Amino acid sequence: MLLASDYDKSMYLKSEDIKGEKKFRIKDVTEEEVGEKKEKKLVVWVTSDQRGLILNKTNNRVLRGAFGDDTALWSGKIIVIFVMMVDNRGKMTPGLRVRIPPPKSVATAEPSQQPVKSGNGAAAPLPAAAAPPAAAVPDPELADDPKPSIREEMDDEIPW
Repeated sequence: MLLASDYDKSMYLKSEDIKGEKKFRIKDVTEEEVGEKKEKKLVVWVTSDQRGLILNKTNNRVLRGAFGDDTALWSGKIIVIFVMMVDNRGKMTPGLRVRIPPPKSVATAEPSQQPVKSGNGAAAPLPAAAAPPAAAVPDPELADDPKPSIREEMDDEIPW
């Protein structure tokens, strides 16, 4: 059956096409002339949809940062596309954004085995096996010494 509505569909994904967020595998990346001004843009084509995602600067930088500058190396990579309110010429409108899903090995690891983020965003080394703190191990030489009083501990004669 030939439907006229089939010819009214866009070649590119729009915010109305994505509900929540959706994972896609990149099939190809091409350069296309899009819009009324026929501006050259990168378009990411995915395996599970006939439409492509036109990359704006933000999405281009996310993918380039994760997969490198050579778009030929992007094929087979997994991305997540989601809708977010964005500033479009001074007006907030729904727009498509991409993110990179975490690797499966991190997502399925036991909580004690998951890497801890350090202050700079890099994974910090996993903590060593829990050992009792040094203060918890009694020192045999100090076993008979009475504990100093708080007054004695706080009496720090600081010469000014």
